[in-house]
Amino acid sequence: MAKRKRESQAGFGKLLDAWIPPDLAGDPIGCIATTFTFNAAFFEEECLATFLGLESEPNEDGPAYLIEREEKLAKLSCAAALVDAHHCRGSRNLRWDLLPARLPGIQHAKVNLLVWTNHVRLIIGSANLTEDGYRRNLEVYGVLDYHEGGDSPIQCLMESTAFLGRIVQYGVSPTGTESPASKRWNGLLSHVNTRCTTWGMTNDSLKGSAVRVQTLFIEPNQPLEKSCFGQLQAIWPGNTLPRIANIVSPFFDSPEAPNLPAAEILTVLRKRGDVAVCYHVTGEDVPDTMENERQAVLLHAPSSLAKQTGRDSCEIEFFRISPPEGRPLHAKGIWLEDDRWVLYQIGSSNFTSAGTGLAKRCNIEANLVFLVDSRRDALAYEAFERTFPSSELVDESNIQWKPMPNADEELEQEQVFLSAFFGDATYGMDGGKNAFVVLEFHGTTPQPFQLYIEGDDTVWFDFVRWEQMGSPTVCRLPWGLVRLPSGFEVQLEGKSGTAWWPVNALSTDSLPPPNELSDLPLEILIELLTSARPLHRQLSEYLRRKNKKQQGAEAEAVVDPHKRVDTTRFLLQRTRRLSWALAKLRERIERPAATIEVLHWRLRGPVGVMALADAISREALSAEESIFLLTELALELARAKFSQTIGCISPDVQRDEVQRVIQELKTRVDENGIQGPENLSFYVRSVFAEVCL
Repeated sequence: MAKRKRESQAGFGKLLDAWIPPDLAGDPIGCIATTFTFNAAFFEEECLATFLGLESEPNEDGPAYLIEREEKLAKLSCAAALVDAHHCRGSRNLRWDLLPARLPGIQHAKVNLLVWTNHVRLIIGSANLTEDGYRRNLEVYGVLDYHEGGDSPIQCLMESTAFLGRIVQYGVSPTGTESPASKRWNGLLSHVNTRCTTWGMTNDSLKGSAVRVQTLFIEPNQPLEKSCFGQLQAIWPGNTLPRIANIVSPFFDSPEAPNLPAAEILTVLRKRGDVAVCYHVTGEDVPDTMENERQAVLLHAPSSLAKQTGRDSCEIEFFRISPPEGRPLHAKGIWLEDDRWVLYQIGSSNFTSAGTGLAKRCNIEANLVFLVDSRRDALAYEAFERTFPSSELVDESNIQWKPMPNADEELEQEQVFLSAFFGDATYGMDGGKNAFVVLEFHGTTPQPFQLYIEGDDTVWFDFVRWEQMGSPTVCRLPWGLVRLPSGFEVQLEGKSGTAWWPVNALSTDSLPPPNELSDLPLEILIELLTSARPLHRQLSEYLRRKNKKQQGAEAEAVVDPHKRVDTTRFLLQRTRRLSWALAKLRERIERPAATIEVLHWRLRGPVGVMALADAISREALSAEESIFLLTELALELARAKFSQTIGCISPDVQRDEVQRVIQELKTRVDENGIQGPENLSFYVRSVFAEVCL
């Protein structure tokens, strides 16, 4: 492949744009992401916000953003990031999970699985979930879309969900017990495996295609044939092997170590005839050096790449990549080519022993492999060639060597790592009232520790207290703070720094709503239920009015004596308004729900059925009014009609959940005692006798 300077930007794009919901994608159901380095704020405020289609901005819209984010996150069945344990930290909203991957190597795969009602998107590339990965570095990624009638290879999706199901095991406790977070992760994978089996092309239907794509995963403890090179040999078509290998990588094995990948790449090429291995790396001019009338070039690679011997017919060449200014190279790729076929591997694998599956301690890696028949589809060949970084050949006589520090694989020795002694940390609530944190400890070699709440230098829990409790495997501790714990700083004995122990929610139902959504007045709930405007916009306007009133900024006092009368306190007027709100509430309940979490939000969320019941009980002018209105609420729920919709939870599940709420309303009425006129008592009893199954 002759390399040349690129004149256009074809083949380039913004990775964050791949998180935008496609047309007709439907409602978001969940997303799974894996990464090595990680920025929790970026993932939450950029990636998740884009995936959810948030309209509000965190730095501009204040409460509206918090409300919209809470509402849309609460409806997901899963939102989670699996992060290498050395980088798994950061304050966050507990409505998405953070799982640390602990393994002898590192979790280096970058896979994003985005799931909407009618669409699934698989993204595999080189970019970490950080600001640099998405906005600064020169990266590479591939996108496969799946939907009814789609033409992406379904095998890639099924292999990816299987891969994600295997590697999440590195994020669970040593006992192998599923944590609440891993259950949500596996539940989303199960949904994709069940829902999307026909959303793409099978291998048989793709035979003979000019362009094909396959996955290539690297995992610990795999045999040599599962290395990057073994899998590439199995994928390459035809009876002859490729003639040229083009390799782009920012990082390589240490100059002092044997360069196993540089030797192994030769096994992928033809055994006879002339072959070439071309390394495409970054470099810099060496000041004040002129050799053979050319300035020397300092290449960011080890000299061991040029020292592979044993084959006179193999030419090794070096090309210098010149990324746009301020954009460090982080893309990784292997391009194999002969006179007809092109194989292009992109993804997370650096050209290192750990990254290609040759080391004893291999990484977890994820790649896509594109195979193109250049004779049958010259346009596809040109399209893929444009995505390979442009570079220029460097004269071998002018090369000096300076490998880049391998930030991806060489972790700092002083970095604090949480051992398997520290299991899952989970937050929950008893009946929505008493908050607690569950800490799990495993193994026979405990580590003395102290736990700190982020931003607080007071010890919250420590090894001494744990021993005083009898060194239990599971500690349940009360949580008395208003803010939720997204994780703990862990100080280990003999370590100068701290590690991060992420906390995940026992269930999303156990998470309290933000202050802006708690204990909303009945009139506001009625207004919200009867309006077509988005919830976050309505509540933002309500909070604005509330703050204005509290600050004494009412425009004018009401002069008309008729307007001085608050008719909302009259039972008849309240009942009329509430009846309209109940009808709208029933319509919301009847809509198809993509996930059980969507239905729970409608029933038990801050603008749901039970929130309305709480407001009625709290603001009713009398016990009779409360009993009557709660009965009307139960009757309206019982009238809900559900229909089967593809991709949504079944009508039976919806009816069961609604019936549980009706039973709770009956219990609340019974506990208060049915008071008032006999006709009211008769009406209440007859309604619940009818609606309670």
